[in-house]
Amino acid sequence: MAWISLVLGAMGVASGMLQALLLLGVPADGLLPQLLGPMGAEVVLPPMLLWVFEHLQLLNFLSLLSSALVTWLSWGLLQRREWGRLGFIAVLGGGALLGLVAAALFGKLLAASGTGTLADADPLVRSLLSAMQAVMWGGALMVAVLHGAIIWKLCTLAIRKEFRST
Repeated sequence: MAWISLVLGAMGVASGMLQALLLLGVPADGLLPQLLGPMGAEVVLPPMLLWVFEHLQLLNFLSLLSSALVTWLSWGLLQRREWGRLGFIAVLGGGALLGLVAAALFGKLLAASGTGTLADADPLVRSLLSAMQAVMWGGALMVAVLHGAIIWKLCTLAIRKEFRST
C-alpha cells in the first residue's frame, strides 16, 4: 500500500508540475473561450464551473501539494515512522470525507441542472441524472469503506507495534 501510494503521489507531483507549465502558457481569461469556440457567447455555464476555470492554477497547486504530501507520508509509512502512519490515516480519513462531501455537492449540482430544463420534459434525461447520482454516491461510499478498512488495519495493535516514533 505504501509503495503504491508513493508511486501514485510521485506521478501526481510530476503531472502537477507539467500542468503548471502548461497553464503558464495559457492566459487565465483565454482558456474558456478557446474550449467553447465560436459558440462560447451562447453557452451559459454554471457559476461553480466558471469558478473552476477561473482558478485552475490554484486548484492545480493544491493538487500538486496534496500529491507531495501523500508521497512524503508514503515514504514515512515505508520507513515505519509513526508520523507516517498517523498522517496516512489522516489523509485516508480526509479523502473519504471529501469524497462524500463531493458526492453531496455533485448531487445538488445535478438537481439544480435538472430543474426547468430538458430533464423535466424527457424521462430518459431524468433517468440519466438519477443514474449519475447513484454512481457518484456508490463510488464515494465504496472509497469511504475501503479507506475505513485500511484505517482500521493501520490502527490494529500488530501494525502499531511495527512503527517507531523517531
